[in-house]
Amino acid sequence: MSGKPKHSFGGPWTEIKLDAISDYLNFYQNALKNQNFVTWYIDAFAGTGERHARVLTGGLFEAAPIEEVDEVLAGSARRALAVTPHFSHYWFSEQRPTRVKVLQGLGAEYDRHVIVRSGDANDELCKLFNNPPWVGHRDQGRQRAVVFLDPYGMSVGFATLEMLAGTKRVDVWYLFPRKAVIQQLANEASGLDDDKRSSLTRIFGCSDWEKRFYRAQPKQGELFGSDDTVNATRTASGNEIALFARERFGQIFAYVSEPIPLLVNGREFFELYCFSNNKPAIPLIKRGVDFVVKKYTP
Repeated sequence: MSGKPKHSFGGPWTEIKLDAISDYLNFYQNALKNQNFVTWYIDAFAGTGERHARVLTGGLFEAAPIEEVDEVLAGSARRALAVTPHFSHYWFSEQRPTRVKVLQGLGAEYDRHVIVRSGDANDELCKLFNNPPWVGHRDQGRQRAVVFLDPYGMSVGFATLEMLAGTKRVDVWYLFPRKAVIQQLANEASGLDDDKRSSLTRIFGCSDWEKRFYRAQPKQGELFGSDDTVNATRTASGNEIALFARERFGQIFAYVSEPIPLLVNGREFFELYCFSNNKPAIPLIKRGVDFVVKKYTP
């Protein structure tokens, strides 16, 4: 497609994330291939289905000059479309019109049933799972899905996770934005403005985080013996903040995997989880997820 928009993002950690998802999708489809289920792959932040990356080529072993070139790599949507057995339906959500147009062309390219929605991913997911065939349909019990949430920043609200947990028929892979969450937390509670508080409450689904992360500390009084005042200082480490998020996930999902830490320059920026509330299937889900987690945990 001429004039196709370039979607440049990520790094080595992105390929690890996509490899992990691809492995699970292959496991999932092969595990269910002889079952009477209608399977969906749902990608709520699908982009264009591919990503552009700058890579080095050439060198001694290639007998060519070293140069940096723009390479097109398959993103989550294209990887999912390549999985065999195929999913019954592919559902992509994306806000940017130019990217939506690219996604709409994937159905014909791969000869698959592709549904593309343009809008806020949280809203579009809610519409999907509150309408036929997921509810109010004679085949609603046969619907099964893998939902991939790879948000831009802190775009996924906890209410969306609650809604997905309520279906009891989906496996959710969620890229939790650990670094972005920590960056919202000022060193002192006085540095938390209304926007930061609202954003953090939305992602955790509660306001208890402030009591867990901040502790009142004596503040040195002024000269000549004025009374000390109290200031709440952040005492929670990055691991304690991530643990709190894990606890919240466990309050709505029966199964929460160990996360795959995704490192950027040696530091944990993201955690990739799998969740499910499909209790009868959890032993099978766990078998597939444990393999993926072990393979891709650094």
